Amino acid sequence: MKTRALITYGRSLMALTIAESVRPLVDHVIGLDTIGLTALSFSKYCDETRTVCEPSDEAAYTRDIAEICKEFAEDTVLILPGFEDMEALARHKSLLPDNARLAAPDCLSIEKVTPKHHFAVLIDDNHINAPKTQVFETEQDAQEGPDTAFPILMKPSRGAGGRGISKVASQDEYEAYLKEHQNDYPLLAQSLADGDDYCVSALVHEGEVLVMSAYTNLENQPVEAGAGVVRETVSTAPFEADVRKIAKATNWTGVFEADFMWTGEDSDAPSAIEVNARFWAGLRHSTLSGVDYARLLAELTLHGALQSEPGTPDIGFRSQVPLAWIPSAIDGAFSASDYANQLSDSWKQLKNSKGFSLKNFGRLVASLSDAKAAKEALEDVTHRVMDRSHLDVDLLAKDDPAAALGALFIVSHLAKYGELPPEISFDSVGS
Repeated sequence: MKTRALITYGRSLMALTIAESVRPLVDHVIGLDTIGLTALSFSKYCDETRTVCEPSDEAAYTRDIAEICKEFAEDTVLILPGFEDMEALARHKSLLPDNARLAAPDCLSIEKVTPKHHFAVLIDDNHINAPKTQVFETEQDAQEGPDTAFPILMKPSRGAGGRGISKVASQDEYEAYLKEHQNDYPLLAQSLADGDDYCVSALVHEGEVLVMSAYTNLENQPVEAGAGVVRETVSTAPFEADVRKIAKATNWTGVFEADFMWTGEDSDAPSAIEVNARFWAGLRHSTLSGVDYARLLAELTLHGALQSEPGTPDIGFRSQVPLAWIPSAIDGAFSASDYANQLSDSWKQLKNSKGFSLKNFGRLVASLSDAKAAKEALEDVTHRVMDRSHLDVDLLAKDDPAAALGALFIVSHLAKYGELPPEISFDSVGS
């Protein structure tokens, strides 16, 4: 009997990290997504890829995955949700066959922290420090206005990666936000919390935390490397009590990531912002800094207990997401090439922009007509990016450069849907 792993959301860098982490534990890795040409489809850690239906149709999506599991009825199939679909699969777990092992918390646990207005209730019930939060269930509720003085933070109760979150500084901005998000209720209005954003990750078993780590984003550091996102591992001590409360109150089994705001002063308590029932954007940083969450979650799911030491976070460890480096790296990879004339005006738009834009990068990649040329150029870009800092690169494995071709999922999405995917349209690094 073999063990096979299904990794969803194959377009993401998180999926690459998951595949690299679990490959030694399984016999076969299959990447899943709604489109082809994803990061996993070019990774040496992935044996094959499949396409499935949209996760928004939760039951159909789960059935698609169940059918793949049934193809390997004699084997154990480990399902590792790569992003928001963790909740959907947990909710429809009963549709999966007996040979499937879903690496996700129970849906009842998830429902205590998501959507976000559920987490607001958990905060109150468990005396967790957090910004004042007001929930607007309907448009009529929101018309009465927030109880907190402006500026405030507005956000939809559902959504990940920072989508829909806006700082609102006046009544006019508030009304404009309501108009823009009229189909996104419930909406939340939060008082602003002082300090910086801290991302605290945890692996939990039956409400008990097995390991946790934390990092914060340092912008424009180090100076000599230019603008980018530098993540730094920090102590979990200021956040441990609240993370353990969340784990116990939800009887969680699996991973989660909690966002906190904190001034860094011992006299100030961190404020819990939200809990994400999924892997997080900085998963590779967490792995590089000493805690391999994907591997540990796989062990816990397959065996009911950890089979290796959980690891210890390397406090002070830094890694860089080299977004601001990419335009200059692309410049060297493309401009002197014999296929440079294949690029459209999107190249000029990218070069002339003040900062790197995922949307502009999407236009650039989508304008390439020759997949072989794109492969050569992207491998060159990957090499150049990795050579430009002494920091570990929180992007992809250094021995897996072909995975950079995953950017071509943009092209695949354009071909299938006629528009850029939301991840590319949304200009955010995420947490």
